[in-house]
Amino acid sequence: MFKIPIEELTKKAYNIRKNLIELMYRSGSGHLDTSLSLVEIWISTVYSDFFKFDPNNGAWEERDRIFLSEGHACPLQYCVNAELGYYPIDDLFNTFRQPESPFQGHTKRSLKHGFENSNGSLSIGLWHAYGHALATDRYVFCVAGDGEFQEPSSQSLLFAPFNMKPAPNFTLLLNYNRLAQDNMVDLGPIADVAALYNWQVLQVDGHSFQALGEAFQQAIKDTERPSFIVCNTTKGKGGAIEFAGKLGHHGVPPKGEEEYKAYLAGLEAGRQK
Repeated sequence: MFKIPIEELTKKAYNIRKNLIELMYRSGSGHLDTSLSLVEIWISTVYSDFFKFDPNNGAWEERDRIFLSEGHACPLQYCVNAELGYYPIDDLFNTFRQPESPFQGHTKRSLKHGFENSNGSLSIGLWHAYGHALATDRYVFCVAGDGEFQEPSSQSLLFAPFNMKPAPNFTLLLNYNRLAQDNMVDLGPIADVAALYNWQVLQVDGHSFQALGEAFQQAIKDTERPSFIVCNTTKGKGGAIEFAGKLGHHGVPPKGEEEYKAYLAGLEAGRQK
């Protein structure tokens, strides 16, 4: 399923989370808990055994693509792409959210850095990714948030395979952590709606490499329909235990040394399980 063993993926997930905590504590800025909830999803995608990319040539036409629609989670993409070799991690730590930096608070498209799309406004990334999938025969993945699926502009994408044209090389990954900026999120029968409109629908534990890997294999085997993978996650996973899965920490980096240590303690506690 993956290019490396799951044990190695687990180590990478730990290191990525540690970098995320450090990055946003140092900068005093960024959406930490959303980024933490997506770690296994993003790592599973780019380390899948079928997923092709070249960090030395980000514009390689034969690459597979991963789009970020949940744009405020871009620190995760930044940390993972440093791990993949697109740029040194020090470039990120030294310039995050600085003027003229490629590492802004929402992603700015830069194939050199492995960023397929600019994002910010809700649903832009979704439609950009789906349209891109119609124009290429490569695999296209798109990571979206449950908060943005409260918007009609996002929900309407679910009708595309039925009313427009199916893109069987497209996989939509929903980060379903059930927490938006200031409210709980309940998307109701969204999986049933997607299935009705010609999506292959899969529901998985979004923190399980095994479950994600199996879902990806099933997604690429369906050559008739796009796939919609509902990834059940915990916001703040692997961070401060007292904040995980709770409202009030959207877009909030660790405040002071005490919270910073709480995030590191939660990270270590998760490692021991």
